[in-house]
Parts: sequence; C-alpha cells; structure tokens
Amino acid sequence: MALLCVQQQELDSNESLMGDGDSAIGSLNSSTVSLREELILQVKEHGRQYQGYMEAKYVLPMDEQETERLDFQCHLVWLTLDKQQNWAPVKRLRRALDVGCGTGMWTVDFADAHPETEVLGVDLAAVQPECVPPNLCFEIDDLEQPWNFTSKFDFIHCQLMIGAFQDWPKFFKQSLEFLETDGYLEVHDIDFVIRCDDDTLPKDSALFRWHEYMHDAAATAGFPLDAIAHVPEMMKEAGYVDIVATPVKWPINTWPKDAKHKELGRWAQENFSWGCDSMSLALFTRVLGWSADEVHIFMALVRQDLRNRKMHAYWNFWVVYGRKPRTA
Repeated sequence: MALLCVQQQELDSNESLMGDGDSAIGSLNSSTVSLREELILQVKEHGRQYQGYMEAKYVLPMDEQETERLDFQCHLVWLTLDKQQNWAPVKRLRRALDVGCGTGMWTVDFADAHPETEVLGVDLAAVQPECVPPNLCFEIDDLEQPWNFTSKFDFIHCQLMIGAFQDWPKFFKQSLEFLETDGYLEVHDIDFVIRCDDDTLPKDSALFRWHEYMHDAAATAGFPLDAIAHVPEMMKEAGYVDIVATPVKWPINTWPKDAKHKELGRWAQENFSWGCDSMSLALFTRVLGWSADEVHIFMALVRQDLRNRKMHAYWNFWVVYGRKPRTA
C-alpha cells in the first residue's frame, strides 16, 4: 500500500492533533489539548530520556535506543502469535484502536493489512512514524484518563502495557464502553514471573533476584507486573464474554529442543539482554534507592544468566481476548 506522508503538526496549537471531529480518529476533545504541553515534556535521567508527563509516570525510557528495542519486541510478539497480528475472531472491522501503540509498528502493519478499516493509535509518547497508511492516524493522550472518543470501535488492541497501566479494571470498563456490540478487546502481555519446571534456576541467581527486585519496586510505584494473570477475571467482571486466554512460553534463551520455542528463546534473550537496563533503571533508582552504577553492574550479571542454557527458565506470554455482548 502506498504510504501517506503526514507532516508533523505543532503540538502547541489549539486544533485537534489528528483528523476531523466527526470521526473516531479525530475524537479527542479539549482534554487532549490541555495535556499536550505535559505530554511532550522530556526528562533526562542517568543518560536516558523519559517522558516528563506526570513526573515521568512511564518508567521506561523513550529514546532512540528504547524505541529500537520496542520494534524488536513487537517482532517477537508477532512470532509468538504464529506471524499473525491478532487471534480474536473479529468479523467486522470498520474502526480499530491500538492502546499504547508505542512506535506504531503493530498499528502500521494492521492498517496495511486492513485498508478498509479506520485505525487509531494512541500513546503518551510522540515516537510514531510520519509516513503512515492513509487509513491510520496517531494521537497523543493518556488513556488512563477518561476516554472522550466520539465513535466506538470494532476492535481494541492492547499490547505490552504491563508496567504502564496502574488501574486495569478502569481500562477494561472504558474499553468495553467504547466497543461496538460484538466487538473484541485483545490483550497481549507478559506475566513477568520467572518460571522453571526443573529447578535449574537458583534462587540466589541474578536473574531470579532481578525479578524479585522488579516486583518490589513496581508494586511500590503502583504498576503490578503480574497483572496479566488476573486479566481474564477482570475482563469478566467488566462484562466481557467468550473470553479466551492462551499462554505461550518465552524461554530465556535457546535451551528448549523444539524449534518454535528455541526461536522464541533466541528473540527473548536478545530482547531482555537489550532491555533489562532500560526496564530497571528508573524503578531501581527512584524506588529502591540504587545508584545508576549499581544498576548497570547488576544488569551485567542478569545478562550472564540470560545466556546460560543450563537455566531452563521462561516467562508466560498471554494472548487474551473477549467479546462485548449485546446485553453489555
């Protein structure tokens, strides 16, 4: 599909960020305008760049190094889903929303695959490409605030938002409200609990301790890292039906024998070796009181464990989707 080059708009103007006010894409009202200056603030800490919104609410950096890793991680998810973009049996696709779209890699691919669909990607950070398919627009907004879209969606996609959302029940209520009847929400995320079925992961290893530190810091900061385990129940409580939850193992490296998990392990090892510093730096320094040097030294030990094929550890990556019933 030919790409439409979208000129970067001035974020301090008083007009809507994208599109016209009558479509789902041009859907945000003045609440977005009032947030813009906060949303585009940048904060530098320990050599990394963070979004400054709400005192750097988002704990992952948002610089070139991290956006490259996010694209890499998106490819890992695509491989996990057997090279598909979603598993929900969506029958009608007039409008679709990508929640926390990040660099927009999934969003662009989805818009390309569905040229008949009006696609909207929303994120806190303005790191999306300027050249996009003509049926796609991006907006900058905080989706933990009340949603103000003027139209509903047939499909809502939410990927790797563990560590970003604080109020998951609120997200499920709002997503249900803004779905059309028989529309689907699909969540892709990691259960950040390191697992091992044969006792080859010592509890005194850096990898095991890293997870304990991450959970302690994230819980204190209000970002539970094990939220995905409760997603099916929270979706049911919000009113979703026909909920399907499927775990797929992400090995820490290439230790598995079967081809698919060995390939997923190869990508997961690179993703977490690349990203353990960025995942930990803000949480460990802000919450646990570590120095940046202490974080970097400890992450070198974590990377050593990630390369150790004698450790048969893995994470569960979950694909969860549910439908909005007619009685919702």
